[in-house]
Amino acid sequence: MPEREDLQQALGQFLGDSLPADAVRDVNAALGLAEALEKRGFGFRLFDARPKDPATTLWRAVFSRHGRRFEREDPDAALAVCRAALTALHG
Repeated sequence: MPEREDLQQALGQFLGDSLPADAVRDVNAALGLAEALEKRGFGFRLFDARPKDPATTLWRAVFSRHGRRFEREDPDAALAVCRAALTALHG
């Protein structure tokens, strides 16, 4: 998927070698990305945006710093984290 590759490349421009491989495809790698941003002073939360709807999933990833929130939602948790991270890094 070109969108995922573009997102991985854009994150790599900000994070270089600290960007986990396949962060856009693997939620565990995406959580490693969140940890890298936490080391840079960001707060992080990932939660189910529709906890009472068993038929669908929608993940919300939120980074915060200096009173600002950077959040994105996606059915794929890894994409939610990566999109929110990119938004936070653009600040």
